[in-house]
Amino acid sequence: MVIDFDTSAVMFLILVGFLIIIASIMIPVYGFHRKRWKGMAWGCLLQPVACAIVITVLFSCVIAYEIITLRLQYKSAMVTVRTTEKGAYGVDTLTWYLKADDDECLVEYKRLEKPDSVGSDSLDFDKYRERFDIIRLDTLSNAVCVDDRLVIRFDLQNQKVTATDYDQPTEVLNVNWDKVKTYFNK
Repeated sequence: MVIDFDTSAVMFLILVGFLIIIASIMIPVYGFHRKRWKGMAWGCLLQPVACAIVITVLFSCVIAYEIITLRLQYKSAMVTVRTTEKGAYGVDTLTWYLKADDDECLVEYKRLEKPDSVGSDSLDFDKYRERFDIIRLDTLSNAVCVDDRLVIRFDLQNQKVTATDYDQPTEVLNVNWDKVKTYFNK
């Protein structure tokens, strides 16, 4: 995922948008070389339309790439755990997606936030993501730790999972046992 974790990628997309705008100046110049002033007039009319189409297609492709990448990361999780914590305006939900492929955990935060508008009593959901490393506690036990907070223990023989968040039991949503066995057999 490009945009969530890299601010330089966002700056690069803005730069590409400006480059497209600058490159679209060639449309009236080309029209002037072909048909003189009439071609330049048509080029000036066509320039914003072509620019808008190219920028829309470019950003639509980036958004589609982000959505597909996020769905693939959700599907590639060996374990999905949901935790809750007390927030400023209510209960916040954290969903942890542990991936065995690259020892990485994607955490999706859903927090209740108060909007900035003055006099508003409503609450909005703020959703953002963060990445953490998965650390195997030791080579003898089948347990992993994420961010010195979430500890997940696997019983491979009975196919049971116990997860704790700051030593409080949490909800395990999904377990892919084939990926878990592959992870602990490496």
